[in-house]
Amino acid sequence: MPSLKIYLAGPEVFHAEAVALGRAKQALCAAFGFEGLYPLDGAAPGDGLSPQEAGVAIFRANIALIREADAVIANLSPFRGPGADAGTVFEVGFALGRGKPVLGYRNVIDGYRDRVAAWNGAPLGKDAEGRPVDRDGLLVEEFGFGDNLMIDAALIEGRVPVVTHAAPAGAAMTDLSAFSACLLRLRDLLAPG
Repeated sequence: MPSLKIYLAGPEVFHAEAVALGRAKQALCAAFGFEGLYPLDGAAPGDGLSPQEAGVAIFRANIALIREADAVIANLSPFRGPGADAGTVFEVGFALGRGKPVLGYRNVIDGYRDRVAAWNGAPLGKDAEGRPVDRDGLLVEEFGFGDNLMIDAALIEGRVPVVTHAAPAGAAMTDLSAFSACLLRLRDLLAPG
């Protein structure tokens, strides 16, 4: 019986040790009998492409891997701001739209509102109704989620809420504890009975 293929989504692809991180995730997948599909496994875009053409080639390759996958595990840790990586969030939505199981993890335990407040650089303000607003005067969500409601609620609806883990400082892209917990959840989700 062929192993279940899991697309490994996340901003780790931007890390200096991106390939090693992908291999480590694939090894953990294999230990559970799964096959990890990592975005950097494919051939790099060919020479002579413009930056936009190279970007489109990478997009197409990643979409092909998601289509090939049976499930997705996504690193939803904050990336370049208080929220998850936009590309990873797109991949989560694309996979959910195709009916694939998606599991997510976040290597921080503080809530979205608290991270927005830290990003804000000053205490959150209040609008005329007393609701919190950021430095741009925009409402800040207060649903108790770890990110935008559309991300967390989608995974809750799929019966696999986001796994959270307090990774050591600077290890949001490298700590694989919550990733391993997602593999356990996926194994249990697929267990008969």
